[in-house]
Amino acid sequence: MLRTTLLFVVVVLLTAISAGATLACSICAGYGQSLSLREQALKSNSKVVLFGIITKSILELDGTGKTEISVQKTFILPPDFQLQPSISVKQYLPFDANAYNGILLFADNSKGQLDVFRGVSIPSKEVSNYAAGALGATTLRGPALLDFYLPFLQSPFREIATDAFLEFAKASDSTLVEFSKKMNPALLKSWILDPKVPEERLGLYAFLLGGCGRDADISFLLEMLKLQNSRAQAAFDGAMVALIRLHPDKGWKALDGFLKADDTPLQTRLSCIRSIKVAGEIMHDKSDKAEIFKALNIALKQGELADLAIEELRKMKYWGFTQEILNIYGTKGYTAPVMKRAFLRYALTAPKDPVIEKFLAQCGIKDSQMILEVKESLGLVPLKP
Repeated sequence: MLRTTLLFVVVVLLTAISAGATLACSICAGYGQSLSLREQALKSNSKVVLFGIITKSILELDGTGKTEISVQKTFILPPDFQLQPSISVKQYLPFDANAYNGILLFADNSKGQLDVFRGVSIPSKEVSNYAAGALGATTLRGPALLDFYLPFLQSPFREIATDAFLEFAKASDSTLVEFSKKMNPALLKSWILDPKVPEERLGLYAFLLGGCGRDADISFLLEMLKLQNSRAQAAFDGAMVALIRLHPDKGWKALDGFLKADDTPLQTRLSCIRSIKVAGEIMHDKSDKAEIFKALNIALKQGELADLAIEELRKMKYWGFTQEILNIYGTKGYTAPVMKRAFLRYALTAPKDPVIEKFLAQCGIKDSQMILEVKESLGLVPLKP
């Protein structure tokens, strides 16, 4: 008898599964804790992975139930584990006699019994074939892995397209940069312009255009950045970084212009800060760094963005604006606690010199508790019990 020690929930491939992973693609948001089928199969507790067809499902009046599953294929199975052709799950799983009732099960193995912790609904043979291929791609890495998933990004089957996109969203920035060089710019633009493509994918597609685009695509990106609709905003981060990659002069000029303009919406300003962060990760030429610092200096003078700019400068260990930063601490527009903490983190991280020491001494008179809290957050002093 198959038993479950965790609550078993049938999920489709697009459902986020918490795994504590770190977001890889800087342009993508909200996917860091989701697991693709391939990633789930690689987890140490995925001792048994199998595909089956639901043959019978019973729901009792008290909410309990039972589901019979005919095992069709095993992908991972311990050599000493005896798996029956038909298994029973002590949970009610939806069953439609007129539909394709596939189910992919991930389970641990405890004393010869299965502890199922994830089930994925497989609503068609097409999705079943894709799942089998994805589970066979566990040895692929880097660009080779993306090569496998690329044909499925725009699959008409939502479950397939979502899982394939998740693999791109979990790829590192460096892998995406390398992979983007061999993509088809016309294909990427068609996806960006397709109203059926979910908004959350547009930023990645725009980002990839930065590696393969042509001169005509520079105008395409510039026009996209000017739009204020929700789809253009969703693509903004990726489009801005792509423009900087394709034409640094025009890209940085556009970004600086958005930061300087008084009528630029806050959402767009925040997108500019995120774009600066991504550019800092993937662009390493001296000229690129100079443009990054220039843009952060512009943001520094924008009260609503100053804490973000200061934090980026701190992380990049750039201290060229130290005096300017210390001079505006506590002045109008820079008095909010979150703002002050950014200034203090910067000062406590910067190389010590008389100017820094004097600043911290002065802050210690009025903001001693805040300084202590910031020191604790930076690990400079032990946390209070």
